Amino acid sequence: MSGVLLEEQYRRIGDNLRKYRLLKGMTQEELAEGLCSVSQLSKVENGKTLLKRSLLKQMANRLGVTIERIETSDALLEEIGETLQLARDAQTAGYHQKSLELVNRVIEQSRDFDYKDLMVEGLLHKCRVLINLSRLEEVIELVERVLADEVPQDAANRMLFLIEIGTAHEMNGNKAAAHDYYYQADEAAEAGEGNLDTRLRVYYNLGRCHHSMHNHRTALRYVEKAERIATELSKHLWRIRSTYMKATFLGNIGETEQAERVFLGALKEAEDNSLLIDVGIINNNMGHMYQKMGELGQAAAHYHRAKQVYELLDARRYLCTTLVHLGELALADDDLDQAIAWAEQVFATVRTLESNTYTAEAKAWRLLGLVEQTKGNVDGCIEHLERTLTVYDRHQAVIEAYETAKEIAEILYANGHSGALEMYRRAVAYNEKSLKLRR
Repeated sequence: MSGVLLEEQYRRIGDNLRKYRLLKGMTQEELAEGLCSVSQLSKVENGKTLLKRSLLKQMANRLGVTIERIETSDALLEEIGETLQLARDAQTAGYHQKSLELVNRVIEQSRDFDYKDLMVEGLLHKCRVLINLSRLEEVIELVERVLADEVPQDAANRMLFLIEIGTAHEMNGNKAAAHDYYYQADEAAEAGEGNLDTRLRVYYNLGRCHHSMHNHRTALRYVEKAERIATELSKHLWRIRSTYMKATFLGNIGETEQAERVFLGALKEAEDNSLLIDVGIINNNMGHMYQKMGELGQAAAHYHRAKQVYELLDARRYLCTTLVHLGELALADDDLDQAIAWAEQVFATVRTLESNTYTAEAKAWRLLGLVEQTKGNVDGCIEHLERTLTVYDRHQAVIEAYETAKEIAEILYANGHSGALEMYRRAVAYNEKSLKLRR
């Protein structure tokens, strides 16, 4: 072995010994005891000399690793990377708490040994796990620290952190804050920062955000960008999801024939590839389109198909939305008892979830309000609608709060209630906030 290669081997083994010793919390005296002198171990860790392999193996045993780990180039970096992959695998399998435990270990070790890139990857993964656990305030706090330059990150990773904090605010109901962060990510993408994979995520999330703010044409423009990039990168799942999201937005702007064609194509692909959660979402979204078109029979068929899939997968968060829609169809058919039953099933399902389902909860309260209105019970109607408004107000969902406040005000006015004027004022205030949001 040449002198250069020998020096490299000394340095590699010394670095690995030191890192694993520190990770184990051992002193040099504890590791060297009975094997060599402390001064000799110090020389090994500094890459000045090498121990016999038999002694090295005993040290590896004390450190709880194989000798191959000690002899591998930056073995600790490799091991932490493997832990991060385990965290990702745990999340994919739905073991979010286990994934969080693993990624916290990754972040701590990466910080201790100055593996900056791995630490950033770990922090991004932690954001996604916390979002799955609906611990949204923790995501916001974490990303705010990162964006304050406490954690160095390149332009692409900064965009990803902007998406994560935007998603957390969006799920928490604060669409204004979500839009601000998504817009910052969009500006970076338009400036050419980040790779295509990062831009795909930016455009996809911007499409969702604008859809939630009822900016349907803008939403369509972004999701078409996402679809093109997903196709270019051969990201099959992203492309299918961008496609059926595009169909949803086409339906929202009245292009129902084109939307139907796109939906059916995406549905066939999802079924052919056994993408069951996507089969459920597409059926739900098609049902909603047909419901708005007044084709209630077709709407019901798609909603029941979505319900079957969600129940099969135990996808209760998605199920809540479909149950609300089924309640709306029951109300349209004057089956008030069934409408109430669907609303009660929404509330029962929401109580079993950790994830944020405030939208379904609010819509279920509204459904009950409309049932009471149909019965001629104006006070009961107003009571339930005010609960709807409280939910939206609590989550800063100002567009939905405006629509609900206006609905309450109109019912109060039509029935000669004195509170109509004050509710109109609240509606105006919500509308002013929503207009700022849509700019």
